[in-house]
Amino acid sequence: MKLFLLTLFTGIGSVLLFGQDRPQNGVAPSFPDAYILKNATIIVSPQKTISNGYILIEKGKVKDIGNILLKPANAVEIDCKGKTIVPAFIDLDTDLGMQKPPSAERRDRTPQIDSKKEQFFSWNDAVRPEFLSAENYKTNETDNEKLAKAGFGFALTHLNDGIVRGTGSVIALGSHPVLSSLFAANVSTHFSLEKGSSRQTYPSSQMGSIALLRQTLYDVKWYQKHADNATVNLSLEALAKQLEKPIFFSTSEALEILRGDKIAHEFHLKFNFYGSGNEYQHIDAIKKTGATIIIPAHFPDAYNVSDPYINMEIPLKELKHWELAPSNPYLLASNGIPICFTFGKNKSEKEFWTNIRKAMERGLSFEQTLTALTITPAKTIGLEKETGTLEIGKIASFSVYSENPFEKEADLLETWTFGQPKLYKEAAIDGLDGNYRILVENKTYNVDITKKGSGYEGKQTNAVKKEYEKVAVSVSSNDITIQLKDSINGIIGTILLHGKINSKVGVFEGEGTDVSGKWVKWNAIKHKKIDADKKNKTLVTDSLYKNKIWFPNMAYGYDSLPKQQSYIIKNVTAWTNEAEGIVKNATVIVENGKIHYVGTGNFKKPVNAVEIDGTGMHLTTGIIDEHSHIAISRGVNEGGQSVSAEVSIGDVVRNNDINIYRQLAGGVTTSQLLHGSANAIGGQSAIIKLKWGYTPDEMLVPNAPKFIKFALGENVKQSNWGEEQTIRFPQTRMGVEQVYVDAFSRAQKYMEEKSKGKKDSHRVDLELEALAEILNKERFITCHSYIQSEINMLMKVADTFGFHVNTFTHILEGYKVADKMLKHGAGASTFADWWAYKFEVLDAIPYNASLIHEQGVVVAINSDDAEMGRRLNQEAAKAMKYGGMKEEDAWKMVTLNPAKLLHLDDRLGSMKVGKDADLVLWTDNPLTITAIPETVFIDGILFFDRKQDLERQARNQKEKARIISKMLESNNSGGEKKTFQPTEPKFFHCDTFGEEGSSEHNGH
Repeated sequence: MKLFLLTLFTGIGSVLLFGQDRPQNGVAPSFPDAYILKNATIIVSPQKTISNGYILIEKGKVKDIGNILLKPANAVEIDCKGKTIVPAFIDLDTDLGMQKPPSAERRDRTPQIDSKKEQFFSWNDAVRPEFLSAENYKTNETDNEKLAKAGFGFALTHLNDGIVRGTGSVIALGSHPVLSSLFAANVSTHFSLEKGSSRQTYPSSQMGSIALLRQTLYDVKWYQKHADNATVNLSLEALAKQLEKPIFFSTSEALEILRGDKIAHEFHLKFNFYGSGNEYQHIDAIKKTGATIIIPAHFPDAYNVSDPYINMEIPLKELKHWELAPSNPYLLASNGIPICFTFGKNKSEKEFWTNIRKAMERGLSFEQTLTALTITPAKTIGLEKETGTLEIGKIASFSVYSENPFEKEADLLETWTFGQPKLYKEAAIDGLDGNYRILVENKTYNVDITKKGSGYEGKQTNAVKKEYEKVAVSVSSNDITIQLKDSINGIIGTILLHGKINSKVGVFEGEGTDVSGKWVKWNAIKHKKIDADKKNKTLVTDSLYKNKIWFPNMAYGYDSLPKQQSYIIKNVTAWTNEAEGIVKNATVIVENGKIHYVGTGNFKKPVNAVEIDGTGMHLTTGIIDEHSHIAISRGVNEGGQSVSAEVSIGDVVRNNDINIYRQLAGGVTTSQLLHGSANAIGGQSAIIKLKWGYTPDEMLVPNAPKFIKFALGENVKQSNWGEEQTIRFPQTRMGVEQVYVDAFSRAQKYMEEKSKGKKDSHRVDLELEALAEILNKERFITCHSYIQSEINMLMKVADTFGFHVNTFTHILEGYKVADKMLKHGAGASTFADWWAYKFEVLDAIPYNASLIHEQGVVVAINSDDAEMGRRLNQEAAKAMKYGGMKEEDAWKMVTLNPAKLLHLDDRLGSMKVGKDADLVLWTDNPLTITAIPETVFIDGILFFDRKQDLERQARNQKEKARIISKMLESNNSGGEKKTFQPTEPKFFHCDTFGEEGSSEHNGH
C-alpha cells in the first residue's frame, strides 16, 4: 500500500507541473502553483487549533501552516476571515461504487446445495475473497458528494455482501480535475456473519456462519503450507494475502463483536469491528478485545408515543436504547476504546452533524470527536502519514465552514481535495447580527437578525401578543431582503423590503411594498448587539446517562450485577437428593459459591453471612433443563446440510433473552442449549447457568462435558418441510442411517490420516474433528427421537463404531425399548405428557417416564419450550400422577437425573457439601401447583428474589413512563418520530428453521 501511495503522490506533483498520464482532448486544465488561505480558524489536529491562521498549499500538500507565513510569488491568496478549516474526515464503512447485492426475493424456492462458482474457487458462495474492490469500483458522484458534504474527504469502500467479502479500497471523495477518485487500492480485508445474497442452503444460522468462517481460515492456514501440492484454489490464494491487511468485521449487535474477537484470537489475527450502536451495553467485555470500533453517527428515532395503548406494547429495552444510544460514543471513548465514526444511515449532512453534536452533548469531547473522524481511522488503515491532520507534508484535503461546526450549526462553504477547491456556498457577511429598528414610512418595527450558517434569520417583536414572530431575511452580496408582518384594518399582510447594505455594516436602506402593495421607502439602524449566549446554542454536556445502563439493558435488568455472598438458610425442609432424603428443620450454609453445610446439628457461622429464615418453606437444588432452546442468537438449526457437527450453540449464546429471567423465576438454574432437529447430525450444545445480566462466556458452565445433537424422524428426512425440499439427502429413514454410517466412516479415516501425519500437517476439518471426539468418547450424543425402530437403528450404528448414545431426548416410544436402552447405556430425557401432536408420536403415552424409570434407565423431564421451562417442577409432578412415582424420584427427574445425563452430577443436582450452591427456596412443596420460588441462587449469588422482583416491576413501569415522557417532548418539539409496529414473541423449538424464530425482539 505504501508503494502505491508513494507512486500516487509523486504523480500529483508531475501531473500538476509537467507530466501527463493520458492524451488530452482539448485544452488541458491549468492550476495555480500554490494557494494561501489566510485569517482562518484552522483545526490542524484534535490537539491544535490556530486562530487567525494561514495555510500554504503546494502540489496538493500542506507546505506550511501557522500565524505568520511568507507568501510565495506564485501563490493565489484567499481571505477566510471568520471561517473554520477542518481536516477531511475518513469514513471506514461504506460500499461506495460497489455492486449492490441481488434482491432477497426468490421465485424459485428449490434449495441450492452446491456453489455456482467454478471448483477452483471456494465451495461456498458466501466466501468471496477473490472479489477485489478496486477492480470493481465505479465512481458514483451522487453518493460521493453526499459524504463530502458531511465533511468526509476519504472513504473505505467494500462489498457489503457475504461472509468473506474480499478487499476494500480508499476513495477520495472530493472532485479533482486530474486525479482519480481511487486513492489506495485493495488495502483491507472484510468479514461478516451475514451470508448475504448467496442462495446456498448453508449456512442458515449465525452459528453456521461462524463455523464457515473458521473453517475457511483453517483451510487458508493449510493452503499456505501446502499450496505446491494442493489443487489450485483462487479463493484461498486471495485470502492468504489479504490476512496481512487491516481486517474489518461487520456486526449487527454488540455480542457479535465478542464472537468475532474469539475468532480473531483463535487465528492470531486482529479485527476492527463495524459496530451497531449498542456497544455501551457490553463496555467491559469489548474493552478487553482491544479492538477499534467503527460506530454509526446515527441514533434511533423516537416512537410516536401519543397513544397510551400503543405505548403499552413498546419494549422497555427499545425505549432505553433510544435514550442511551447517543451516549454510546462517549461511553466507549471514556473507557479507552478506540472509535471511528461512520456516516452510516444518516440521510443528510445536517442529520450527521446534529448527531455528532448530540454525542458531544452526552460528554464526548471535541478532541475525542475529531480523533474519531480523522486520526483513528487514518491509523486503522495505515494512512496516518498521509492524512488525518493538516500538518506539514500531509495531503491538503479539508473542509471550510462558516463557523466551527463542532460548536454550532454551520454551513459547508468549500471542500478541498488534494489542494483543489470546490465551492458550495458563499460566506455570509459578518457583523450583521443585532437588534434593528426598521423605519418604514413613519412606523417602526423591532427585528432581531442573527447569523445562521451562511445565512441569516430574523425575529420580529409582536407588540400585541408580546412574543416573537419569524422574519425571513436573505442576504446576497450587498443586497438584503426582509419580510415583515403587519396589519391594516385587522387584516394581516406582509411588508416586502429590498435594500442595500451600507458600507458601514449595520445600516440598511431601500424601497419596498407595504401590506396594501404601496411602494414605500425604508431604512434600518442596528440598535444593539444580541447577547452571544442567546444567539448561539452552546453544547450542554451530560454524561450521567452511563448510570442508567442496566444489566442486561432491558426490563428486569440489574442496576449493578449481584455478587457472591455467604448465606445461612435455617429451619427449612431440604430436598437433598442424597441418602438423607428430605430433611426437615435443616440448616444449609453457602460459602464461596459452594454448599458448605447441610444438616440439623451445630454449625459454625461464616463471617458476614446473610441469614434467611426458611420456616414453612422448602429448599431444593436448582432445576436443570436438559433440553432447552432459549438464549440463542440467529437460528437454532443449521439445516443446510445433513451433517453440521462443526457448528456450536456455544458460539451464539445470548444473555439478553427475557426467558432467562422468566425461567430463573421458575427455579431453573442450569440449561443445556441444544441445536434443533433439522438434520441427522446437528451442532454442538452449550450448557449454561442462568446468570441473568452476566456475559455469555460467564454464563457457560466452565469445563463442561461436550455434547452434540443428533436427530431421527420426520424433521431429518424433511417430510414436513414442503414439496420443494426434495434435494437434500436423506429423504427416507433408511437414508438417515446411511448418513450416520458415512459420517463416522469418514471420521475414522480422518483420524487415521491425522495420526500418521506430522504436527500441523493435516488439514483441519471442523466437522470431522467433532465426530472424531465422539469416536474417542470425548463428546456425548443427545438424540432427538420418537420411533422405536429408529432408536434401535442408532444404537446398532453406535455399537458398530464403538461409541454409545448418551441421551435419547423426546424418546416418546422409549417405554417400548427401555430394556435395550439400559443395556446400551443410554439415558432418557422426555416430556411429561405431550403426545399426538404429529404422526410419529401417535404411540406416545403419559406413563412413558415412569415405565422407563422402572427399567432402571436414568430419566429426566425436559422443556424444549421456553414457556414449559418456567414450570418444570409441575411437569415432574405429573410422573406421580402417571405411574405413581415417589416424590423424591419425581423431583430427581428435573434435578439430579439431568445432572447425571450431562455428566455434571459431581457438581450439580444434589445438596451435598462441596457442590455448587445452585439453590431454590420454595414457598411450598415444589411438586405442588402452589409452590413459588422465593429466592434462587446460582454459585452462591442471589439472582432472583420475589420481593426484589416486585420492586423491579414497579421500577420498570416508572422507567418506561419517564422515557415515554421524554420521548413525548421530542415528538412535540418536532423531532423525527416513527410508528411502533408490535410483533408477536417468537421462540425457538427443535423444528424452527432459519432465523425467524428468534425471541430477540419480543416485548420486553
